[in-house]
Amino acid sequence: MSTPDLRFFVLGAQKCATSWLYYCLRDHPEVVLPSTKIEHGYIGSPMYRENGRDWYLDRFPEADGGDVAGEVAVDYLLDAGAPAAIAEHVESPRLVALLRNPVDRLVSAYFWALRKNQLPSAPIASVLPFFLDQRPGFPERHPDRFVDELVRRGFYGQQLRPYVDRFGPESLLVVLHDEVRDDPAAVVRRVYRHVGVDAEHVPDSLSRRPKVNTRNRAVIALERMTEGRMLARVTDRMHRLLARVTEPPPELTVAQRTALQNRFRPHLEETEAVLAGLPEAHRPASIDLTDLWT
Repeated sequence: MSTPDLRFFVLGAQKCATSWLYYCLRDHPEVVLPSTKIEHGYIGSPMYRENGRDWYLDRFPEADGGDVAGEVAVDYLLDAGAPAAIAEHVESPRLVALLRNPVDRLVSAYFWALRKNQLPSAPIASVLPFFLDQRPGFPERHPDRFVDELVRRGFYGQQLRPYVDRFGPESLLVVLHDEVRDDPAAVVRRVYRHVGVDAEHVPDSLSRRPKVNTRNRAVIALERMTEGRMLARVTDRMHRLLARVTEPPPELTVAQRTALQNRFRPHLEETEAVLAGLPEAHRPASIDLTDLWT
């Protein structure tokens, strides 16, 4: 028994069903993931640089020689230095990215940040003027990191291209959040096949719903007032239950959604160009994202 060599990385993006995929990968008998999921402990992160490679590898349980080791951390996409950091340790990694309509991702991330007390409790409309006053592409940066990341984490093409340039188009598999919603079993088979394990295994977590934000202000307020893993589990169950029985009201007007989509368009077009360069089996069935996500 030994710590296995790293083979694959799920890069993100945040709020695109990466936690769901983490559980599906963890369920596979040939896959080894860190015993504790620490988003900020990814290769090249400040936490990694502070604690070192041995600390990072010690997070993986011992495994048989034929097992495949990997990691899931959404900041691999956001951190521009991550591709070079991975290349220092893994010569030919298998990479997986999950993408979502960037406006839907923005709304989901906004409520996730509220739940984590990273943003002041206010309507989402309070942060929109800064973004809606910009030209397409969002060339200006917001001084608040968490606010700025609402749009920056949706610059998929810009974030994926360095991985393709460094490791080659055959290294990357891209899945859309829409595909996870419509046919999760097919998504899991594609991911298993890409990382090199038995694609016919059916994980226990297949029917597990991706994390949801019900936008219930009462539950969010409870989360913001207290801390602790036990309460986090309780409130997460509350969100999941509410999501099954209630339909959250739209947080954006039609005009606001259209305006945001138009400003994301340059990034969607760049993403389409990256997808077009991937092998057909490694890209979504539709790569016309501007049409799909309008």
